[in-house]
Amino acid sequence: MQKVWRVAVQVLAGVLFLCIVAGGILLAYPVSYAGRIYPGVSVRGVDVGGLTVEEATAALIEELPAPAAQVIELRVGERAWPLGWADVGQGYDYAGTAEAAYRVGRQELLIRLSVALSVDAWYIRFQGHRLEPLLIRADPARVMAALEALAPAVSMPPIDAQLHIGPDGVRASPGQPGRALDVEASVSWVIWALADSARALAAAEDVGWVSIPAEEVELVTLPLPPRLSEPEPAYTLAQSLLSQPFTLVADDPLTDYRAEFVAPLARLAAWLRAVPEYTEDANRMTLDVSEGAVEAWLQEIAPQLGPERILDVPETLTRTLAALDAGGHQAQSRIRHPEGTYVVQPGDAFFDIAYGYGFPQWQLEEANPDVDPEALAIGMELTIPSIDVLFPHPLVPDKRIEISLPEQRLRAYQGDQVVYDFTCSSGMTATPTIAGQFQVLFKESSAYASRWSLEMPYFMGVYQEGPEFCNGIHELPITADGRRLWSGILGWPASYGCIILDIGDAEVLYNWAPVGTLVRITGVAPDTPIYREEAEQ
Repeated sequence: MQKVWRVAVQVLAGVLFLCIVAGGILLAYPVSYAGRIYPGVSVRGVDVGGLTVEEATAALIEELPAPAAQVIELRVGERAWPLGWADVGQGYDYAGTAEAAYRVGRQELLIRLSVALSVDAWYIRFQGHRLEPLLIRADPARVMAALEALAPAVSMPPIDAQLHIGPDGVRASPGQPGRALDVEASVSWVIWALADSARALAAAEDVGWVSIPAEEVELVTLPLPPRLSEPEPAYTLAQSLLSQPFTLVADDPLTDYRAEFVAPLARLAAWLRAVPEYTEDANRMTLDVSEGAVEAWLQEIAPQLGPERILDVPETLTRTLAALDAGGHQAQSRIRHPEGTYVVQPGDAFFDIAYGYGFPQWQLEEANPDVDPEALAIGMELTIPSIDVLFPHPLVPDKRIEISLPEQRLRAYQGDQVVYDFTCSSGMTATPTIAGQFQVLFKESSAYASRWSLEMPYFMGVYQEGPEFCNGIHELPITADGRRLWSGILGWPASYGCIILDIGDAEVLYNWAPVGTLVRITGVAPDTPIYREEAEQ
């Protein structure tokens, strides 16, 4: 029995001895790596086991990917720009990572048993422990600076609407929006992408990638609308103008002349130019018409009117531009007339010369201030004024009054259609009505002739008999005592130079004929010496 106990004691002592030896070895292991990183610790494939913190720091600097080589891609649509970690201050904390590697297996030193720490150290040796390097994140200020430097390359100015006008027609291009880099909104995305690129490197090592594509981040942009989205109203106006050629009408009733001059589409297109207008209220595209080009066209037309007519280019240009601005395809020309000359013949009287050309004598005198009307000499050359002096107002289109002195009748025409046909009385032999072409100068519903103390209802002035006296068309005059003159001889020359109409007829004509209406007086009235001479032949 004693022998059995002795054997048992010896076995127990042996076991205890082995435990003491093993425990000693176990406890001695951590002590042997005091100041050094436990074997088995690595940082992204870099073995730092057995190294001091300083040695591990140097190893990490040498072995880990250099921050200067790490980039991300900043993208906007199809365009991309590289951004390196080093550009914005991102990199690895080598010293901090080495310090973290040293702390592996030594955590909670004050509360854990030494045996447990020794077990951890041995476990790390055989199983290994991998750390990710600590990251120094990008400096937001440097990221913002990098994006501000990139902003001009990212930015794209908006394109305003365009309008192209040519012989082949009108082509419109709507405005295109631009973009600007939103630096502040993009900073956080770039910082996140930089950090994510570090995580991607770790994942790449785990799966054994040799290389990985650069991290991409879509930058935030702001849309920049164009100032002019559509080329209006220029586009619509240009289309309308170029739908047909432009026509200038040269209509001169005073010389019975009418012609039309056409600007073909190719020439018309050359007059037009689209011009953007930017104002506080609204932006738009207008259509500019080249005054110089239109004037050149009018100068080409002017000689074609013949010597009897003068194209008033400035006034016609104004009318043409106004028509084009309104989208019209036609304008009326302004035609003037040249002065003439007359060589005095035997037996000529100054009044007769003026009368023959359809002018009151005072206007012929005014055109020849150096000529004494009572001392005409044969062969003397007189200036015949332009008929334009009788037409201060634009002629009213499609309306005219025709007065036949031989017939003593007044007819009003709308176009070629007679709308009124009245019996009238013209001036007596001593005060004849001048034959010629005139116009309605003014209208007074009740005019007064102080020279004869007569009231003239529905008076329309036709020509200045003198500088301060006008002959015209009116109703049978009324004397101071209320009597109507000449009602019994209406249809025969009876007046002091005016054209007299019956009661009611003058009012109708007064309401129908506006100022500017052409008044054409023709022939010779009966019971005058000239009339009797013509009748006897």
